[in-house]
Amino acid sequence: MEKLDLSLTSLAAISRHVDKSHSELSKYLSKQVWNQQDRQCILGCLAQLLLEKDYTLLIARHLRPLILDLLERNAERIKMDVRLNHDLHERLCVAVSKLLSISPDAQTFASRYFNSAPPVFQRLFFTSEESASIQYGPRRMKLRDLMGATLRFLQSDCEKFRVLWDWSACVSQLLTSDVMVRGYTAQCLALVSHMTDNQKTIFLRKVLSSEEILHLKMKSLEEAQQLEVERALVLANQGSVMWRLERGNKYTKGQVVSEDLSQSVTAVCGVILPRLAPRQEEQKSLQNLVLVDSTCRNLRRLAMAVASQKPVLLEGPIGCGKTALVEYLAAVTGHVKAPDILKVQLGDQTDSKMLLGMYRCTDIPGKFVWQPGSLTQAVSKGHWILLEDIDHAPLDVISVLLPLMENKKLTIPGREDCIQVAPGFQFFATRRMFYSGGSWHRPQSTHATLLDKYWSKLQICNMTRDELKQAS
Repeated sequence: MEKLDLSLTSLAAISRHVDKSHSELSKYLSKQVWNQQDRQCILGCLAQLLLEKDYTLLIARHLRPLILDLLERNAERIKMDVRLNHDLHERLCVAVSKLLSISPDAQTFASRYFNSAPPVFQRLFFTSEESASIQYGPRRMKLRDLMGATLRFLQSDCEKFRVLWDWSACVSQLLTSDVMVRGYTAQCLALVSHMTDNQKTIFLRKVLSSEEILHLKMKSLEEAQQLEVERALVLANQGSVMWRLERGNKYTKGQVVSEDLSQSVTAVCGVILPRLAPRQEEQKSLQNLVLVDSTCRNLRRLAMAVASQKPVLLEGPIGCGKTALVEYLAAVTGHVKAPDILKVQLGDQTDSKMLLGMYRCTDIPGKFVWQPGSLTQAVSKGHWILLEDIDHAPLDVISVLLPLMENKKLTIPGREDCIQVAPGFQFFATRRMFYSGGSWHRPQSTHATLLDKYWSKLQICNMTRDELKQAS
């Protein structure tokens, strides 16, 4: 069982800054021991505060490792009823947009959430009757907040959101009296339509006066400076949430255990990751790995690389546990079996067709159908893929992987297909290291060295004698 130690100093700082009518944190800070209900109430309270636009960055500054759990809690509240809670949805959208440049977890969450959720500006599509039927809370988001959030989403991933959302309803906002709404909308439409800088300047001058453009630029500069400050403050609060692995059920004030987290996430050595399957399905796959100190360190580094959405290369001698680490992380995050995680053993006989796919015969003579390969399936459907012994990959396989790692797009020659990486996709590879001259060396005369600058590399060493005794 993992225990996350929340910094009481950070919680006290949040409590001091928050209006007492919005928070119950101070009540729990006075307790000596937190029971399970207390811990759930604290996490629920922090999740609600995250949706308050004045406190979003405050929560992120002090509790950065918990952001994904708090976002998932709010998503569960929004989708709890048959009908979507549009008030909470809008507040969540604004909160996530503010976190995009601070937390990689927010980017991961946004990619998954908007696959099934409506756009930020959904209210623009409502008829007057539909608008009247929606119950908004006392802190309803203003349209300028929503359009500002929309612009931040576009700036973070224009290719995804320009295709995902219908922008027709935004055109009418170019005529509104609110300068900020007009400005944000104009910038959004400029991005969606791929305007050049010159075209964008001409377009903005038609929608806004010179004074309004200057005001908008000043506002944008202030937001950019605030984000730089927040990034620095997040880095300065690295110790706000610590973790440890313990057996037993002794709890003290300031501790949250892994079972307290949302069902949609899991804690891996203090790093919170999204989860696919319910917890019960994972247990069968978690029996074979003994979590000694070096294993925990390696798992934490691996989990942090996955949270950052980077391709991961695990290097180490034969039998040091490279594949076992990936399999354990896959199991604990719900990628229990194929196709959620796909494994390919590379060798001299492996070619790009195995990864990309090929045409195969059917029962009808002369008719062929396209059979996608392992890599194509993983990229298009957001699965995990592990390529073992990447140093044995031939050049045509490396030529397929290069554009994928560089541009996050998979090109299939002969089909004119360019597949964008789907949310949830994660790329792992392993490479053997060899002992020579008193130290370990990686093979240099392989085509795989062309990929070296794109990996997040983890060097895995053999366990010490004491750890081997502990594991036996």
